[in-house]
Formats: sequence, structure tokens, C-alpha cells
Amino acid sequence: MNETMVHPEAVQTFGATSAALGTATATAGAFDAAAVGAAVTAVFGLIGQEFAAAYSVAQANHLRGVGLLAAAHAATAAAVSAGIASFSDADGTGACGVRV
Repeated sequence: MNETMVHPEAVQTFGATSAALGTATATAGAFDAAAVGAAVTAVFGLIGQEFAAAYSVAQANHLRGVGLLAAAHAATAAAVSAGIASFSDADGTGACGVRV
């Protein structure tokens, strides 16, 4: 029979890292949207309206992707949290049935 070992602390660290990545990704996306949007408007002004319009579509698609990535990190963190709680409960229940 194969043995599987789970180190809850390592799994919790992984979950915390995923949560931090989700927050950092969302923050970077928000900063990027504000900074680049203002720069494009300032640089091209009225003359580059067509470019700015095309760029805004590309930027919106990019930000959508960044948002999805941030959501994936957050969902991973939530799944890890739920999984480790379930594992800990099951492990504790199983340990209660073992008598020395």
C-alpha cells in the first residue's frame, strides 16, 4: 500500500502564499489600469483618439485576464483552507480511534 503524508503547516503556507499572490496580482492590475490609462490619455490626447480607443480595448482584456488570475489565486487559497480544515478534522477523528 502506498503511504501519503500531509504536512499541514506546509499546506497552510501554500494557502497563505496563494492568498498573498491573489492580493498582489489584483493590486498590480489596479495600479496598472490607473497609471497606464492616465499616461495614454496624456500622451496622445485628442490627436490619438483612435489609438487610445483601440488601446483601451486591449487594456480591458488584459485587466480581465489579471482579474481572472487574481481570482484563481484567491480560489486556490480558499480551497486549501477548506481542505486543510477537513483533513485536520478527519485526522483528529481517526486518531481518536487509535488506542495504545
